[in-house]
Amino acid sequence: MKVPFVDLKRLQAPLRPQLEAAFSRMLDHGVYVLGHEVKTFEASLSHYLGASDTAGVSCGTDALIAALLALGLPAGGEMLMTPLSFVASASSVLRAGLRPVFVDLPDTGFHPDVSGFERAWTSKTVGVLAVHLFGEPVPMTDIAALCARRGGVLVEDCAQAIGARDADGRSVGLAGAAGTLSFFPAKNLGALGDGGAVFSHDAAFVEHVRRIRQHGRRARDHYDELGGNFRLDALQAAMLGVLLPALDDWNAKRAVNARAYLCAFEGLANAEQLRLPVDVPGHAWNQFSIQTPHRARLIEELRAADIGHAVYYTRALHQQGALAAAAPPECLPNAERCCAEVLALPVYPGLTEAERDRVVEVVTGALSC
Repeated sequence: MKVPFVDLKRLQAPLRPQLEAAFSRMLDHGVYVLGHEVKTFEASLSHYLGASDTAGVSCGTDALIAALLALGLPAGGEMLMTPLSFVASASSVLRAGLRPVFVDLPDTGFHPDVSGFERAWTSKTVGVLAVHLFGEPVPMTDIAALCARRGGVLVEDCAQAIGARDADGRSVGLAGAAGTLSFFPAKNLGALGDGGAVFSHDAAFVEHVRRIRQHGRRARDHYDELGGNFRLDALQAAMLGVLLPALDDWNAKRAVNARAYLCAFEGLANAEQLRLPVDVPGHAWNQFSIQTPHRARLIEELRAADIGHAVYYTRALHQQGALAAAAPPECLPNAERCCAEVLALPVYPGLTEAERDRVVEVVTGALSC
């Protein structure tokens, strides 16, 4: 049995009539950049997130850049962040004129903790970029308190975590100055192309982001600051407006798949064989990422069985040559161990029970040898 890592056609098929109707509406009114479609989606997304306002932008990377530019942080200021994330988390910091400083992970888990951020804080630190990796909500209370105490900003990269909630049921991304989202197609809420958003409790800040997304335009032919062409296409906003109401159901199905894996693999879990992700409250399960020192053997077995899988990430950010000039390579052993051991299994909401059982069968067989 072939098991796809993700099958977007399967997931979107029930909504195809609504998607086609939205596309026809676009052709009828002929407004393809910003406009009513984007405003309507921004309002719906703000309501879903519990945010005061949201600005749609061109992608998750541009969401980070626009948010950081709108904060007006001093050039060369240092943002503390995880070394385990997609490269855009760090490259966006650089492109906004700042410098990423990587904080190693604790012995277990996928995120730096507040003590790591506190030890790394210096006179050059301007804030923390927290990444809710794999859809797991990072506990933000102590990190937000650290930023407030030290006079730094807190930005949350929620690219993989739309729908994730903290212990009080609040959406991730609202603990600090801004939260950012990606609507890359494979995300929990994916566009039929690319897109992103910046959201906040501060409506004036979001309005500033709207200026940044149009090259810093304050009014027609008035540009008081530098921005970029970070606008969300109206077509993607229309598609996302159709898909958003399905998000909670999709995330619930992700959680069912994840908990089935956790139960099935419980007997294999130990530091020498398999480390399982934690099922924290509010997890959005963008990925179900295990850790095993036997990854190469497991990947071989998964390939032989035609089961989709992925590695996030093969190299940590501090090991990336593109970032070396601003963030010289150093030894961050826990992040490096994760990159050597992490493997994501299919968890998307279209996964069938039979496919999930096949994944369990192959993984159990490979790691029981």
